[in-house]
Amino acid sequence: MLAHLRIQNYALIKALDIDFQSGFTSITGETGAGKSILLGAIGLVMGDRSDSSAILDSNQKCVIEAEFNVKPLGLASAFEARDLDYANHCTVRREWHPNGKTRSFINDTPVSVSELKWLGSHLLEIHSQHTGLLVTQAEEQLKLLDAFAGTEELLKDYRQSLNTVHRIKQSLKDKEEQLTQIQRDSDYHQYLLNELQQFNPIEGEELNLEQEINLLSQSEQLSYALAKSASMLDSGDGCLLDLANKIKAELKGFSGLSQDLGDFFERINQLGIEAKELSRDIEGAIHNHEGNPKRLEELNERFTALQLLLRKHGYTEAKELLTKKAELEATTAGEHHLAEEIDALNKALIAANAALEMHANQLHQKRLQCKDELSKQVIGHLQQLEMPYAQLEIQLQQEPQYQENGNSKITLMFNANKGQSPMPIEKVASGGEISRLNFCLRTIIAELKNLATLIYDEADTGVSGEVASRLGYLMRKQGARQQILAITHLPQVAASGNNQLFVYKNNDADISETQIRSLDNGGRVQALAEMLSGKNPSEAAKLNAQHLLEIQSL
Repeated sequence: MLAHLRIQNYALIKALDIDFQSGFTSITGETGAGKSILLGAIGLVMGDRSDSSAILDSNQKCVIEAEFNVKPLGLASAFEARDLDYANHCTVRREWHPNGKTRSFINDTPVSVSELKWLGSHLLEIHSQHTGLLVTQAEEQLKLLDAFAGTEELLKDYRQSLNTVHRIKQSLKDKEEQLTQIQRDSDYHQYLLNELQQFNPIEGEELNLEQEINLLSQSEQLSYALAKSASMLDSGDGCLLDLANKIKAELKGFSGLSQDLGDFFERINQLGIEAKELSRDIEGAIHNHEGNPKRLEELNERFTALQLLLRKHGYTEAKELLTKKAELEATTAGEHHLAEEIDALNKALIAANAALEMHANQLHQKRLQCKDELSKQVIGHLQQLEMPYAQLEIQLQQEPQYQENGNSKITLMFNANKGQSPMPIEKVASGGEISRLNFCLRTIIAELKNLATLIYDEADTGVSGEVASRLGYLMRKQGARQQILAITHLPQVAASGNNQLFVYKNNDADISETQIRSLDNGGRVQALAEMLSGKNPSEAAKLNAQHLLEIQSL
């Protein structure tokens, strides 16, 4: 339960410390006094979205701190799992600093806003006029039924299956788009690949082709030059070999006179030998460089085809064509691989859809099992709120579309009048009837959730008279099981509280300031009398208020 709330520098509250009691506490005050500010502060400390514009003095730190008694909730292991210090009295604090930085704490341990939301979901719920209107919406109706039926695990399994289906469908879509793109260009890619495979480029061949073409193009001139060179080396008078022999003959008689002369003679001798060998090699090479018109034609055709391919692909070397060929081969192989992946994904989708259908059916069946009991309990509560002929029927049917919360379509059929058939609630229920129905549903669900604190923000809108008295009685009765805080403008509901807090606006200072105080019996009589008859109530109004307080406290 909420034990204490401290607010500093928030909205119209400069500083506020208020203790809360167990049971049912009614919260009253004039319109605009700041009751909604109180609820806003509680919501913020439970993880609601913050707004720096709500800070009263932008130069000062804003602090909202709430203390809860969490001993009955058995949260010790959950705290430990989140590495949070546990204490039976849990303190939750949020701070907003002038520099815009915000911080959150649970028992002085820094936490994220999501951690505050987690804890808040176990500690309290706030129901307002807005949540009352939600009762007319199918999504909210389904959430209430699920809360009553306890479908949390079934819903979790269903959503996991739904996410799996969505994930596979997205992956399948991506793969199919890739395959479509490949197939769109498949014919052209295959043409390019066939062309390259047929040509079969060889790395570096552009240089080799050019060199061989140059040789064959000049074969006649080259053969003549080689033959003439061989003749000049070793062929008759005046050749290099003949000259070497003549020099050798001149030096032969002197070669033994000194080392130098001997070396000269030997070098001349080697020159003659080398000339003879070189001449023989050149003569042999003449046959290798004979003209070959057919070969030259083939080389020119190959070179021309290579140049065309290089220009076509924007390359300069044959090795780049080899890289392109490998890429095209990989693309072709990728098409087959994608087709296999798509086939596997289609099989996985069939299995995932089967699992999704199974979990949707389980979820729907659980809802079907519990819907009549929820209707029965709600009708029982409504009868206590002066609706003896109330009828409530929850209709469920499955649809082919799978939504976030399953494929159950819910319709809340309602009628409060005798002898009339139920119709969709949004068509027949008045504002007061919706308020009472919302109160009954929230009360039942809150009991199932075992929440420590339930807060009603003007949940009694649209009711009055005896219905208001019964509503106050039920809140007081509910307060015996859990802490109830109710902001109300109805004196019957206010008088039913075990305790009463009064919110007012202090205008004595330069800036209006919201304050709150706990009322004793005399204060409650005065506040109730003002609710009954306005400011400066008469003695008769005070007696009426005292009587109302005594009746509603029974």
